[in-house]
Amino acid sequence: MGIALFAGCAVSAAAQTQTTETTTRTEVQPVVISGEVVRYEPGHVIVVRSRDAGEVSYTLMPSLTVPADVRVGRTVTLYTEPGENGATLVKRVTTTSVTPGGEVKRTTEETRTSPTGERTTETTTTVSGTVQAYEPSKSITIIRPDGTQVTYMINDQSQLPTGIAIGRRVTIYPSTVMSGSDPMVQRVIYTTTKTKTNKHGETKTKTETHHN
Repeated sequence: MGIALFAGCAVSAAAQTQTTETTTRTEVQPVVISGEVVRYEPGHVIVVRSRDAGEVSYTLMPSLTVPADVRVGRTVTLYTEPGENGATLVKRVTTTSVTPGGEVKRTTEETRTSPTGERTTETTTTVSGTVQAYEPSKSITIIRPDGTQVTYMINDQSQLPTGIAIGRRVTIYPSTVMSGSDPMVQRVIYTTTKTKTNKHGETKTKTETHHN
């Protein structure tokens, strides 16, 4: 009887023993490079001249969709990550251009493949500026880099975060729908940066993107 009780306690103790396995994943953060296109071979390589790094060659990922207006002389922003054999792979390309109206437009194309094999290409264009006037649920007016202004109308589908104020720099995603002669807002985002220094003199900077 005593032996059976001892065996039962041993089985119970073994059942209560658990093994915990922790897996740590390291996320590779993309390195962002901006500069002028010096050479461009679609599907293969792009050479960009930047102020900090000079002329550098980057390998284009086979699945990468590049905006149609990428060409020599165009200003682009590359989002890169380390590849094999020391190569630097480009994951995303954004072009920067100025419209006849003075708007600075940034265009990104991204291709997604569904489980059925269907490929969809999405083109995103943004316009940045400083808020000059803002009427919630009605309109937002920004000052463009050249000092001129443009007004975007707001409708029920527009997505705007709280905290928009005069003087704040914002990025606007224009809608393809027009309200008369005025463009409509699809979405608005803005970024804030906070810097904190502790008693040891260590400084931490936190950047946050605000969107609805």
